Amino acid sequence: MPRDTREGARRVVLGLGSNHHAEKAIPEALELLGYEFDLLVKSSRYVGPPELDSGGKHDQEAAASPVAATADGPVTEGPVVYSNMAVLVRTAESYGDIKATLHALEEELGRDRSTPGVVPIDIDILLIEGEIIRSSSKKVLVPHPDLTTKRHAAIPSSEVAPALRHPLTGARLAEIAAELA
Repeated sequence: MPRDTREGARRVVLGLGSNHHAEKAIPEALELLGYEFDLLVKSSRYVGPPELDSGGKHDQEAAASPVAATADGPVTEGPVVYSNMAVLVRTAESYGDIKATLHALEEELGRDRSTPGVVPIDIDILLIEGEIIRSSSKKVLVPHPDLTTKRHAAIPSSEVAPALRHPLTGARLAEIAAELA
């Protein structure tokens, strides 16, 4: 897509994650994202085991703690390995339209939400420049809560937009990542 110059276009950080055929799914997702959005920057790919939830159990839907950047080749270390990265896009689309596009791309790439633990691709909206999106129950949806608590979201995001500020905390993404590293 050519540069999005429509009124209201802003930067959006997307997080990509996979624990099933990531070496195929992530490059395919990047290609499709490039058709849908003005793709500005992509991070390195980070690989690691699942992060633990607050109860100390593996959260199968959580993405990895970035332990090492890697080339786009296959990763075979350990039984469950997550690959994560972030991309910075520019779009004038609404939150709902972005979310619908991402869900359609996930389905096209084989995401089946009825199969827990198997995640060929997960694409989350981590941050929309200057916006806070809440659900009808007032739960914060964007910025994504993982952005300030999980390395798999914070570190790749800081790589693509280090100076972008978290709209709730005011901290730059680079500062958030440094705190979690």
